[in-house]
Amino acid sequence: MRADKHNSSSGMYRKEHVEGTIGSYYGLSIEAPSVSSNACTLVVNAINTPAYTGAAALTATLPAANAGAVCVYNFKEDPRGGTNTLTWDCAGSDVFETGCVIPTSSSNALTWDASVADETSLVFTPTNDAVNILSYGSTVEFVCERDGYWYVNIGHWNPDVGVTNGAATGTLAFAS
Repeated sequence: MRADKHNSSSGMYRKEHVEGTIGSYYGLSIEAPSVSSNACTLVVNAINTPAYTGAAALTATLPAANAGAVCVYNFKEDPRGGTNTLTWDCAGSDVFETGCVIPTSSSNALTWDASVADETSLVFTPTNDAVNILSYGSTVEFVCERDGYWYVNIGHWNPDVGVTNGAATGTLAFAS
């Protein structure tokens, strides 16, 4: 998150960044949304652990972006079972905050993607091997500070065991 949000004199100060709403799972419930027809709806103020291995696509719809809402997605399984996408979709007219930065891979190297205005989806495409940049235990955090907008953060980043210099696959990218 931006440093100006930590400085109380900046005019952009957000207590959530200082007091631990981002990165802290204190008080969240643990949910396992059921997957039906390759889709599920994530639960607000919860750590969500739906089934996803890459063998089948999954679209996980975020709850409504209401100020104060938190939604965490946990990879409870290794996604190296295939190459089918995991897509997080915003609900209704919600969008991702402009400027969220997430890791991705390109040409077997780590790189970054940043959200632009009006993007509504975040898509992870795994590879059918043991060098995905996100694997079991990784978490994706969605935090809402103002109605209609989600911040995205990779909370706990746990790549596959085979990820090394020159061997990093799986892409994570914002989309409209």
